[in-house]
Amino acid sequence: MTDIAELLRELLDRYSNTHRLDAEFERLLREQAGLMDEYKLWCDDNGYSLDTGYRDYVNEIVESQDSIWDNTQE
Repeated sequence: MTDIAELLRELLDRYSNTHRLDAEFERLLREQAGLMDEYKLWCDDNGYSLDTGYRDYVNEIVESQDSIWDNTQE
């Protein structure tokens, strides 16, 4: 079973918050057997929309990192 949150964090590390991250995640959903089913379950379990769940999660990570950075600057 794939940990969707971990996969998204790895993609964020690799591609930063870019369109490449989106394209790679969408490619993985198409090509990896069972990943779409796991993603649907992850969205349901975490209250995300199927259409925007991964993007919402990535944005939350980025905002959290920005918040941590802002706090260290003060």
